[in-house]
Amino acid sequence: MPIRTVRFDELTTRELHDLLHLRQSVLVVEQASPYPDLDGRDPDALHLIATRPGAPAPVGCARCFGPGADGTTAFGRLVVHPSERRTGLGRELVAASLAHLAERWPGHDVVIGAQLYLERFYGSFGFRRVSEVYDDGGIPHIEMRLGR
Repeated sequence: MPIRTVRFDELTTRELHDLLHLRQSVLVVEQASPYPDLDGRDPDALHLIATRPGAPAPVGCARCFGPGADGTTAFGRLVVHPSERRTGLGRELVAASLAHLAERWPGHDVVIGAQLYLERFYGSFGFRRVSEVYDDGGIPHIEMRLGR
């Protein structure tokens, strides 16, 4: 499935609307997690957008960030539309995110906030848990790290 990498200022208003709609539909409504998805970080992110040819809107997305104050890179807000689950798209988005981060910022560890139930999934990419369970929007999360 095609995955495009787009800077925030390259998104059309329609693309931005469709990305935010997908994230809200899954992360807020479906998961019954009333949290502030619009966290002010989208303008600083590189957005990965998965589309199915002929589909009117994206079916998956993620956003990537360069090194923060602690020197680690990150990706997050990884979402797969319900119609595309169990197709491997989630794995494709993680792999594309990791490839982008490694290409753009080689040698930096990657730290993510993962929903607890996805620990094995992210572990299959080499991530390991580095925190206790914490609540994020009513959903148990853990911090995971890839690297040293």
